[in-house]
Amino acid sequence: MSLLNEVIFRPVDAGYAEAAARPAVARSVGQRRLRATVNLVVAVLLGVVTMSAVLALRAPRPSVVESRTLLEEQITERSADADTLQQSNEELSAEIARRQEEALVGKDPALFDELRQLELLSGSVAVEGPGLVIELDDAEPSDPDEIDPRTLVQDIDLQIITNGLWAAGAEAIAVNGQRLTALSAIRRQGPAILVDLAPLVAPYTVEAVGDVQAMQTAFARSVAANHLTTLTANYRIPTSLRSATSLTLQGSGTTTLRYASVPDDDVASSGATDDEGTS
Repeated sequence: MSLLNEVIFRPVDAGYAEAAARPAVARSVGQRRLRATVNLVVAVLLGVVTMSAVLALRAPRPSVVESRTLLEEQITERSADADTLQQSNEELSAEIARRQEEALVGKDPALFDELRQLELLSGSVAVEGPGLVIELDDAEPSDPDEIDPRTLVQDIDLQIITNGLWAAGAEAIAVNGQRLTALSAIRRQGPAILVDLAPLVAPYTVEAVGDVQAMQTAFARSVAANHLTTLTANYRIPTSLRSATSLTLQGSGTTTLRYASVPDDDVASSGATDDEGTS
């Protein structure tokens, strides 16, 4: 009750009431001007100090600027070196293919034809012919600050599409110019999708060389075609499928050969004996 009485009957603190009851101190015009001048000088000084602190915090340190400049120069130099090596590699590969053709086409045409077929199947040589082109792109975000990952093309989407094209009879496939082989992997790494070690960004173009009519019919009946429809209908991802009279897919370059060998009889029998002993 005492607290309620204080709030109701004495809302103003005694100290505040005493200060309010004091008579106003009469100051001369000179004193008022001096006080206003002092306040203005203090406000200006505080503003200058605050602005200097903000600029000092936002300005990059010289060491950081130098490190970033050095890193940018190194990236540019390494990229140029990689492009030069890639061009040299392509020229040497073309020279090897030419000399190989000269050595085999006259002496053993059957072996040469078999070698060309194997190179085609492995994806190490360029392919040209009619085919299908499928294009996908990320959906336009309704809110740039909050992007739904489901509206972005995922690695699983490209996997489903390329597998559907293989099943439809495609002879060769490339994604954004990156040729797929039996050892290729499509996976996501951060914001980019990797085909082997090459990062790709939207939009994505999947090119498949083969019998156009047969591929269109088989692909339309596959799960991959239904998946494209689902991406467009549910997640606003624009997709398109069209036929092309001529496509050129570059080769994947040098392929690392892997093979299996039959173990020796002694090794095989030793392994069988060990298995029997451990069982």
